[in-house]
Amino acid sequence: MIDKVGGIILKDKMILVQRKKNNREECIIPGGKREGQETVFETLKRELREEIEVELLEAKFIGGYEDIAVFSNQPIHVQVYLTKTKGEIKCQNEIKEAIWINRNYKEKGIKVGSILEKYVIPEMIKRNLM
Repeated sequence: MIDKVGGIILKDKMILVQRKKNNREECIIPGGKREGQETVFETLKRELREEIEVELLEAKFIGGYEDIAVFSNQPIHVQVYLTKTKGEIKCQNEIKEAIWINRNYKEKGIKVGSILEKYVIPEMIKRNLM
């Protein structure tokens, strides 16, 4: 099973999603796999810096979700955290683009990963954060 940590970045009731340079249409939240003995916070801090050049200031646990990964069709578990960050978003490494989406993203033809669609976005809407 793929074990990842994901960060929710919100602004004006929109969530930041990103597309990788792997030619997939689906957007996912920033984050990634742990390296070595990293803590969740260390992983998220490193991934946010590597992917979109922002500094992680705070991370609050939202939930752990399982599904099939959109990029590999393997089982995935993602620990998701609501974050507070500092800095301007600038795509780096494997990230093609970063997009702010609201709850009406489907109407705009934007596709998102299964965990984002089934769990994260509904939770943000339920909490009136999106």
